[in-house]
Amino acid sequence: MTKFLLAVHVLAAIVAIGPVTVAASMFPPAARRALASPDDPGAVETVRLLLRICRVYAAVGVVVPVFGFATARNMGVLGDTWLIVSIALTALAALVLVALVLPRQAAIAEAFETRAAP
Repeated sequence: MTKFLLAVHVLAAIVAIGPVTVAASMFPPAARRALASPDDPGAVETVRLLLRICRVYAAVGVVVPVFGFATARNMGVLGDTWLIVSIALTALAALVLVALVLPRQAAIAEAFETRAAP
């Protein structure tokens, strides 16, 4: 069972965390392009798409720590230092994403919406 939980944990990390990381890193240049080209609807749509990717995969990313805790429990390492540090770093990354990155991205996307409105 531990091997199954670990496999799901690793696959979920790849499938969920990877897209958030890529989309979040692509967002600033896309927003700058949309700002520089106010008449280009594709540039604004790219900003909206990247925001949507970040939101969806951030929600899907909840699976990663769930299966991580299950794997750690089965392995009997819940109190190990490396795991506690990993949990703290993961929680910090999630906090930054939810409290800083996503709201700022939403505000930028909203600014493009209000600017485009007649």
